[in-house]
Amino acid sequence: MFATVNEMMGLPGLPGTVQGLRFTLNKRVEGCPQLVRRREGTKAFEYHIDCLPEAARDVVKQRFYREVVGTADVSQAAPSVGVVAKAKQELILMQECPALAKREADGLTAQQRNIADSRCVLVMEVDRLRSLEGIKETRSGAIAYISEQSRIGFKSERLREAVDMANARKGKRSGVSVRSLQEWYSLYHSTTNSLERLVLLAPGQPKKLQPDECAWWIAFKAYYGTPTGDSIKATWRKFKKWWEEQYHDQPAVLAAIPSYDVVRRMLKKEPLYKRMEGRVSGSAARAYDVYSKRDWSAMPVNGVWISDGKSLDMKVLHPVYNRPFTPELTLVIDGRSRVIVGWSLSLSENRYAVAEAHRHGMEQYGKPLFIYSDNGGGEKNNMLDADITGIFPRMGINHMTGIPGNPQARGIIERLNGVVPIALARRFSTYNGRNVDPEHQRVMSKKMVSLTNALRQGKELTTDQKRTLGLIPDWQALTAAIQEEIDAYNTSHEHSALPKVNGRYMSPLAYRKHVLDTEGDDIEYLTASELHDMFLPEEIRTAARGWVQLGTNFYFAKELIEVDQEKVRVAFNPLDAKEVYIRRQDGTYVCTAIWNGNTNAPVPLTRMEKALNERAQRQIKRGQAVIQDAKDSLRPVIEHQPDIDFNLFAAKQVNQEPDKVYLFESEFQDDLKKAGNHR
Repeated sequence: MFATVNEMMGLPGLPGTVQGLRFTLNKRVEGCPQLVRRREGTKAFEYHIDCLPEAARDVVKQRFYREVVGTADVSQAAPSVGVVAKAKQELILMQECPALAKREADGLTAQQRNIADSRCVLVMEVDRLRSLEGIKETRSGAIAYISEQSRIGFKSERLREAVDMANARKGKRSGVSVRSLQEWYSLYHSTTNSLERLVLLAPGQPKKLQPDECAWWIAFKAYYGTPTGDSIKATWRKFKKWWEEQYHDQPAVLAAIPSYDVVRRMLKKEPLYKRMEGRVSGSAARAYDVYSKRDWSAMPVNGVWISDGKSLDMKVLHPVYNRPFTPELTLVIDGRSRVIVGWSLSLSENRYAVAEAHRHGMEQYGKPLFIYSDNGGGEKNNMLDADITGIFPRMGINHMTGIPGNPQARGIIERLNGVVPIALARRFSTYNGRNVDPEHQRVMSKKMVSLTNALRQGKELTTDQKRTLGLIPDWQALTAAIQEEIDAYNTSHEHSALPKVNGRYMSPLAYRKHVLDTEGDDIEYLTASELHDMFLPEEIRTAARGWVQLGTNFYFAKELIEVDQEKVRVAFNPLDAKEVYIRRQDGTYVCTAIWNGNTNAPVPLTRMEKALNERAQRQIKRGQAVIQDAKDSLRPVIEHQPDIDFNLFAAKQVNQEPDKVYLFESEFQDDLKKAGNHR
C-alpha cells in the first residue's frame, strides 16, 4: 500500500510540514528503493506504508479500510482482503529489503515466537504425512487429517502442545481448523528462510500505548522531572491541578484527565534513564547512563596508582590534645593488581598526607608510571605537581586528575573506600557509619560530648567518663588496626575483578606475584635515601648574600654567595625546620643551609607546625562565628516602633541675653561671679 506525502500529512509521529515529512520519508527508505515509486499518470512520488512508524501505518490502513467500505455497493458483499494475499505482499517487500524482516523479527515477543514455532511444527507434520511411502496423500487431504486429529487429540505430547500454542487464543479451543492450517501451510512454503517464516507466522498483538504517544505526557513530565524529587502521587496532584485550571471551560477534556494508576503504569514503561531526567544531575545522573569499562590487563603492574582520601566513620583520640575527633585515611591502590600499595593517617585531608601515602607505597612496591586522583586540594597542589619543584615531576611520574563531579571515573578507589574504611571503623565502639544502631550511636555521642567537655575544662573524670575514654582508640591502636586490615585485604580478599583459580578469585598480592612472574619485573625501586630526597617538598627562592628565606625562617650558608641573586630550589623537611637543602634550577646540589637569624620566632617553625597553627586559627574563627550567632539570638526583636516624641531629644533653646557694655573691668568681674559657668 502506497501513499503520497500530501496523503500522509497529519499522521502521528511524523513532521507537520511537507518539506520535513518528505525529508523524513527519504531518510527512512534509504537502501530500499522498492519502498518508493512514482504514481502512475502524475509526477508525485508515493511511499510504501512499511517505511512509516507503527502508529502512522495503522492510521493509513484504517483510512483505506473506511474508504473501501464507504465506496462498496450495498447489494454486493464487500471483498475481503485475504490473509495469505496480504502476507505475500509483505513477503515481497521483505525479500527485496531484508532489513524490514529483521526489524519486524526484533519486535516480536517470546510468546509470538513460540506460537510461530508451533505453527511450523504442524505444517511440517503435514509435509511428513504427505511424504510417507505407500501413501499418496494430497495437500488438502493431509491438512484435513491433521485438523481432525488435532480435535481428537494427538498421541504425541509435542503435537498436543503445538496445537494448544498455535491457536493463540485465550480459553479452551478444540483443535485447529482446516482454514487456519491451510493459511499457515501456504505462508510456510512461500518463504525462503526461517526469519521470513517467523515474521509471517507470528500473530499480531494489540498495540500498547507508549509514553511518547500521549499528548499529556510532556505536561506531566514537566512536574515530575524536577530536582525536588516529588513522589508520583504528589506530582500527579500538581498535574491534576494544572489540568483542571487549563481545561476548566472544556468539560470533555476535563473528564479525560489520566488517573493516577494510568500515570504510574505509563511511567514504568519509560527507561530508567529517561524517568530520572531532571530529577538528578551531575554524577547522580551519570549513574543511570551507559559507561565504559577499562581493560586493566593492558596496563603493567605499577602502571597506574589511584589515590583518594576518606574521613573514617568513627572517633579517635587526637594525638595532640587527646580529645575525640574524626581522622582522615588516604589509600593508594594499584589499578592492575588491586593491591593497596600505600596509606597514611592524618588529622585532615592535606598535601603532606597524600605525599606520605605515596612515599609509603613506593618504599614497599616501587615507583608507578602514572598516578590518578581527583582535583581536591590535597591531591592537586604545587608541592606535588609544580613543573620543577613538584615531587611527582622530579620523580618522572605523570599525575592525572579526573573530571570534577565525576567519581565514576575513579570507581576502583571509590569502591575500595566502601570496603576497607568501613570494615576498619566497625572494629571500634565509636563507629558511627551506616547500619549502626541509632540508639547506641546517640548514647555514645552523648558520652563523648561529656568526656570532651570534662577534658577541655580540666575536670576530674567520672567513672563513666573513664569507661568512655577506654572505648575510644588512640592514634597508635588505630594505625595498627589499619595495617592489619590492609594486610588482610591484600593477602586474603578474593577480588571479583581478578582471575579465578580452582573456582576462587585470586587475592591482590597473589595476582601481583603471578603477573610479575609471567610478564617480568620492570619496576623501578628506590632506596631509602632516594625516597628521603625525592619526597622533600621544594619551593623556589632567591638567594641574597648568603641567606635564603623560607616562610618566616631565615637560613644561612657561605656557599650561597656563589648563587647570589639567583633563583634556587629550596628543599625542606616538613617535620624538621633546622636545615634546608639548596639546589640550582637544573637540580645540581649547592649546599645545606642552617637556620639562623630568625627575627620572627625564637625557634625555627616547621611547615607542619605552621599548618597546625593555620588550622587552629580557622577553627577559632568558626567558633567565634558560632558565639556571635548565639549572642545575636539573645537580642529582642523590635516588632513595632513605639510612638516617641523626638522633640524630647532636641537641643534646648537657651534664652539669649542682650550683650551688655561694660565701662569698667570691675563691673564685668561682678557679673561673671554672679553668672558662674552658665554663660
